[in-house]
Amino acid sequence: MFRICKLCAGLAAFLILCSCNEDKKASAEADKPTAISVDAVQVEPQNIPLSFEFSARAQGYKETQVRARVGGILLKKNYIEGAEVKEGDVLFEIDPNEYRAKLNNAKANLAKAQAQLHRAETEWDRIEKLFKQRVVSEKSRDDALAELESQKAAVLMAESEVETAQLNFDYTKVTAPISGVTGMEEQSVGSLISATGLLTTITQLDPIYVIFSASESEMMSLANMVRSGLVKNPENKSEVIAKVKFSNDVFYPLDGEINFINSGIDEGTGTIKLRAVFPNPKRQLKPGQFLRLVMEGLTRINALVVPQESIMQGANGSYLYIVNDKNMVEAVNVQTGLMTKEGGWIIDGGLKAGDKVIISNLMKIRPGMTVEPNMTEVLQKNEDVED
Repeated sequence: MFRICKLCAGLAAFLILCSCNEDKKASAEADKPTAISVDAVQVEPQNIPLSFEFSARAQGYKETQVRARVGGILLKKNYIEGAEVKEGDVLFEIDPNEYRAKLNNAKANLAKAQAQLHRAETEWDRIEKLFKQRVVSEKSRDDALAELESQKAAVLMAESEVETAQLNFDYTKVTAPISGVTGMEEQSVGSLISATGLLTTITQLDPIYVIFSASESEMMSLANMVRSGLVKNPENKSEVIAKVKFSNDVFYPLDGEINFINSGIDEGTGTIKLRAVFPNPKRQLKPGQFLRLVMEGLTRINALVVPQESIMQGANGSYLYIVNDKNMVEAVNVQTGLMTKEGGWIIDGGLKAGDKVIISNLMKIRPGMTVEPNMTEVLQKNEDVED
């Protein structure tokens, strides 16, 4: 009887001990921290087409002031303001009467000078024969020669006066120096205008220029990447494509090309001026119009791209979180480069191919924490990576 009671008591104590151990184990497992689930992307080298966008303004291919070459009363205007004209079209007519009279007078003086030259030539022939026969003196011969040369000079002067008078007479018809669109008239018909007075302007719109500026640092960075082989250097200008879009983000349908880069830097703004030229057959682009110029055609070679939201800023610059082989979080300082058209950042330093970059729950994690990564697809695959 006593032995049975002792055995029951021992069994009860064993059961109580096992129950306590199980409670401790369950409590320990409950206190163990749960790994945070995060989204991550594994970065791989890609060839990324680059796109640069700048503020720009359209400018006429040629902008010419039409000025009078002679003064007088403005008699006629032969064009409609804002209409297109062709080179050589007569735009204005100035009262020609005064200049016609001067031209006729100059022609008369030329005829007189030519007659006197003819007489001097005849006299010279006669005197020269008599001199050879020793009939006249050497002085008479010299005087006849001097008169001949004087009359030749007089004819040249008279011809010059006729040419000048003819030019002034022709200038009474003011013609278009280039083809293009006319501006507003600056002088009304009937006005007395002076020589060199401004009458109107003509702007050539096809093709048309688009002027824009890029920062010095941006251009130097791009040039350095071209030299280092990180960016393809186009063999000719046609590979760099220029596009423009209007204020409503609608693209102009025709592409252009960059045909000028200023050699100097604007000291006030620290920018370099560039110019693109676009065909403009339908006159959709107008001088003075504000636009956005997009430059394409360059490719960043073997780029590592991360989403923009994965980049954070700290005391030491830009950094991001990656997941190591033990699923632990590591902070990595990176050097950011250009942005892609899709809004991703190209990383120029601090990251290597195959790294798993965390792109979610960034405010909940810290370096050293264990996470459960959910791998997403590669951001973009534009071209095959070059060997």
